[in-house]
Amino acid sequence: MAGKIGGGISARNPFGPDWGKSKSTTTADGPQSVGDQVQGDLFGKKKPPILDEDDAHLSAQMARLRAWKRRLAKLAGDAEDDYALVLATGTIAMIDETGLIYVGRDFILQNMDTPDVLVGVLAHEIGHRPKRWNEYRSQAPVSKEDSEKLCRLEETRADYFSGKALAELGLSCRPLIQFLSAVAVHPHPEYFSASLRAEVIHEGWEDGKRKASDRSKFFPELARMHNASGDLGTG
Repeated sequence: MAGKIGGGISARNPFGPDWGKSKSTTTADGPQSVGDQVQGDLFGKKKPPILDEDDAHLSAQMARLRAWKRRLAKLAGDAEDDYALVLATGTIAMIDETGLIYVGRDFILQNMDTPDVLVGVLAHEIGHRPKRWNEYRSQAPVSKEDSEKLCRLEETRADYFSGKALAELGLSCRPLIQFLSAVAVHPHPEYFSASLRAEVIHEGWEDGKRKASDRSKFFPELARMHNASGDLGTG
């Protein structure tokens, strides 16, 4: 990401797209569709360099994140193979239009002891569900202002899902909110403030907590599969 502080952490837009580097989907006749338009704005930025997982600690962390990815995909209502995970540099995390998630090396190293942050950021990326925008290929493109509104809504949706998923997996949203507040010092104007995003994450977490509580009360076996030590499986 552009504009780094510390070990590769971006103050401009944590765990989200860099609006200044979006891929253009405009042809001679204008944008192809609203699906192309939003995918280009949200997921079309320049991809960060991919790194080899040649460090034992990083490799172990990536293996854990891939296990969380499986559970998060299920919670999002998607198939496990809708998403793939690679180690990268120069980013916290980002997802492209195909569902490939890039997770930053420095970000992992700085948060190895805080799984709530790692899982929360991963949940945010999966919460975008980029392949969903393929459903809008037949719809006409919208104005730049409306596209920006759609993208802000999409970021809010991803924040809400991250909080909800953390609660459903038995994790806390507080470390993620603290992380966001620390790195989003000067957010891009297309994004809501860190304080508002924190409210959305916490609201999602409360929703997930209620659902997890109800599930534990009425469906204890299903609750065991959803918690942090369980596994949703592939069936």
